[in-house]
Amino acid sequence: MRKALIYIFLSILSFSTFGQEHVDSLRRILPDLKGQDRADVLQQLSFYYSKFDSAKCFYYADQALQWSTDNENKSIKAMAFFNKAECYYAFERYSKALNNYQQALDLFNEQNDSVNSCETLNSIGLVYYFEGQYNSSAKSFYRALDFLNSNQTRGNAAHVYSNLGMLNNRIDDNNSSIYNYKLAAKLNREIHDTASLAVNYNGQGVVYYSLNEYDSAKVYYQKALDLFRILKNKKREAIALNNIANIYVNVGDSLNLALEYYKKALTVFEELNDLRSKAFVLEGLGSVYRDEGHFDKAISAFNNSLQLAEQHHLGFFIKQLNYNDLALTYERLGRVQSAFNAFKKYSQFKDSLLSEERLNQVADLEKKYETQQKQAEINRLNASRQIDHLQIKRDKELRSFGIIIILLLVSVTLIISIAYINKRQINEILSKKNAKIEDQRLELEKLNASKNRFFSIIAHDLKNPFHTVMGYSYLLDDEYENLPDMERKRYAKGIHRSANSIFRLLENLLDWSRSQTGRIKFNPRELDFRDIYDNIQTLLKPSADQKHIQLIAEIDGDAKVFADPMMLETILRNLMNNAIKYTNQDGWVKTIVRNEGTRLQVCVQDNGVGIDQMELSKLFQIDSNVRRKGTNQEDGSGLGLIICEEFVKKNGGSIWVDSQQGHGSQFYFTIPRS
Repeated sequence: MRKALIYIFLSILSFSTFGQEHVDSLRRILPDLKGQDRADVLQQLSFYYSKFDSAKCFYYADQALQWSTDNENKSIKAMAFFNKAECYYAFERYSKALNNYQQALDLFNEQNDSVNSCETLNSIGLVYYFEGQYNSSAKSFYRALDFLNSNQTRGNAAHVYSNLGMLNNRIDDNNSSIYNYKLAAKLNREIHDTASLAVNYNGQGVVYYSLNEYDSAKVYYQKALDLFRILKNKKREAIALNNIANIYVNVGDSLNLALEYYKKALTVFEELNDLRSKAFVLEGLGSVYRDEGHFDKAISAFNNSLQLAEQHHLGFFIKQLNYNDLALTYERLGRVQSAFNAFKKYSQFKDSLLSEERLNQVADLEKKYETQQKQAEINRLNASRQIDHLQIKRDKELRSFGIIIILLLVSVTLIISIAYINKRQINEILSKKNAKIEDQRLELEKLNASKNRFFSIIAHDLKNPFHTVMGYSYLLDDEYENLPDMERKRYAKGIHRSANSIFRLLENLLDWSRSQTGRIKFNPRELDFRDIYDNIQTLLKPSADQKHIQLIAEIDGDAKVFADPMMLETILRNLMNNAIKYTNQDGWVKTIVRNEGTRLQVCVQDNGVGIDQMELSKLFQIDSNVRRKGTNQEDGSGLGLIICEEFVKKNGGSIWVDSQQGHGSQFYFTIPRS
């Protein structure tokens, strides 16, 4: 699975929300206020600025704190500590945030303020989460739940359950994660909190994505996306688009959809000037371009992402991803040196993802290294003097050694001459052996390609329909009461279509495996092609009728052939089925049979979407990766044409294709007449 940025939204509780106009109003009236009223406005202003202006946050919080100390008001004092903690948290100064949260919590507990105690514990849990102290994080979240009364504070409980879901996902406890996200979603539906419900759906999508259950992940991402659009929250809409795009990249056969979603997300991040998210989306775009074979576009996207990371100090992780992708791209292009250089950069940035404590250790090591370098320089100077003395002695020894070497060279030349004659004889033998080995190698490559194709079909074409069946059946079982009838019908239709796809693929796999293992017998006899066509036409007519496709036959007078009936039926069934699959609604599929002396020529023609010229040459190759969806999104593995070619050759015929994209296709094959 490709590594990608998956966005998880945090559920952070807030005491109040207000706009810029309200803030301006509070600042105007503040100089005229005294006593409790002034303290209340100070804490509101401090909370407002805690997310983006630390100087103003601390200024107002410290004034509120001073007033609360002078007037012995624990409520205002607790809020002042909380606001300062929020500011430290926003700017990732977690140790100071934790200290202020704890002071606020102690004061809230003294006043039996369960609501604010819950909110403070939730914030403490998030601090521990980002510090990697997951046990402490979980304890804080569960302590927060102890303060809640489900009949009065369902919204607060939903936030905490959502954060627990995020924490469970982080420690790979996926069952608990889904359970907590569903609890949060249930509470948010009851109180009609659409924004938080969208966050819960996105969280469930993240869990299913980490489990590689892409169909379920896509369903929940789509639900989140729909709600964010209703809320007109552009940034979170773009994040949901990015998450869905990641699914299509991992599925592998939906790269166009991945590209479309990444581009939509990129447009929004550019409008919002969200450079960090833009850098991650560019990295995803580059991966899609690489998988599509657009290597120049891929390299450009990765370099643009790296440039953003460098200019705006976005951290090591995004650089690590881009250099890893660049290494893979250059490798596919055959640019070995560039791939090696990119991989070295990837390794460097991977090693740079260290904690602050490790960075301090590195600084200490650098000092030790400098000291060692100075000592080494002193040692080198001392060694240089010794080398001068040794050099004089070595020159004398070399002269004596040279004489010995000359004598040895004469002896070696004699030995080499004899060995050369023997080597020529051996080479002649080896060349014959190598020719035989090369023939065996080519045969092994063909067998290996067949094996790889088989595993590819098992891993991809057979797995994907099962994912759909499992995903939709799970949703029908789990969400049946909440789904509208139209959505239930759509899921059932998807299950039916996938089951048909599985059956057709297994049918082809069985024919192919029997052929490859020699278990299929060739029993030719005299046949009437009309009988073969009528059987296949009856079999495929329901599929054609679903798309309102007309099946037409033009068969010359004498259509007697000498062939294996099972193989001939398999050839015609695969070609007609493909024609139906790639023909649009209200089209036609025509089977034309002509006598050509000792052979019968059969043409299966359609007025469908046709085939790109680059793909034509790969259709009958076992190691090709040509897979195309039908006009109604039917799956295809390309195995049927491989079987057709093999069976046609076994019957003494030949097969070829003529097609233009957008103008239909004509598949021809010949078969001996009686």
